[in-house]
Amino acid sequence: MTNRRRLHWLSALLLALVVFLPTLALAGPRSGGSFSGRSGFRSAPSYSGGSRSTYSGGSGSHFIFLPGWGWGGGYGYGGGGLLSTLFVLAAVGIGASMLMRAVRRSRAGAPGGGLSALFGGGSSSSDDDSLVLQGRAYLYKLQLALGRSARGIQDRLAAFAAQGDTSSEAGLAAMLQQTALEILRQKDSIRYACSDGRGPMTLTNAETAMNGVSMAERSRFQLERVRVADGRAARSDAPAEEGKEALEMVVVTLVVATRTALERFRPVSTADELSALLAELGGVSSAGLLGLEVIWTPADANDSMTETDVMTTYPELRSL
Repeated sequence: MTNRRRLHWLSALLLALVVFLPTLALAGPRSGGSFSGRSGFRSAPSYSGGSRSTYSGGSGSHFIFLPGWGWGGGYGYGGGGLLSTLFVLAAVGIGASMLMRAVRRSRAGAPGGGLSALFGGGSSSSDDDSLVLQGRAYLYKLQLALGRSARGIQDRLAAFAAQGDTSSEAGLAAMLQQTALEILRQKDSIRYACSDGRGPMTLTNAETAMNGVSMAERSRFQLERVRVADGRAARSDAPAEEGKEALEMVVVTLVVATRTALERFRPVSTADELSALLAELGGVSSAGLLGLEVIWTPADANDSMTETDVMTTYPELRSL
């Protein structure tokens, strides 16, 4: 192909992009809504390596004192004393015994085992294990496309956002239960679904991942009609535009962060699997919930979303 023909095809491609990109950007729903909270991340005890009692080559607050080792004027080998040698051997023997006992207790799962018990002070092994468990997080995403018979779910989700408490774990757990129950009531209208789970991960990584998923989902529509997050509410008064197509579908996305793994959360392919998954999500207690994000689109009654829009904007969805 000559340079002139290449230039011709490149010009044609650029012209097509200029013409069609604005149309693609306006395709699909214009409006959406969401409510969320991260209070579980705020109240969860954070794990810090410095808070544990560990031996770090002399930089920690615990050490073993052996006379004559590094301390001037003590019992050193330079003096050739038999007493110092016996003392060192006895100290080494006691230390080896303590180490073996700690290892056996750790392997047996008994409280107080591990190196923290050997060096004393600070928190015990059981406390450390508790901190590690409390520092774990699991992140789940469930996305559903419901048919036109479930159009009323837009108003009910907006009501949950207006009336619910997004500033506490108890409030978020209640909103999650309401949302899962509402979707279960509309289960016959669900046409497409996808689910994804990650974990275990640290609290910091889970919150970062949750924020990323939330931003990605909220960026799929142009106008966020209502946004309630961590007790603060915002509403857009921008005039609603009437969609050019019919409102055939409504997409609802749930993003849930928990302290423990959900046993039934897996890729769904049938309505029964989806019902079991929704029931488990709705049963997450306030003590086990770290964060919640619920996003729906469209939010305006006259907005439009066709089945083609769903397949274009949400290619990850699969038919049930």
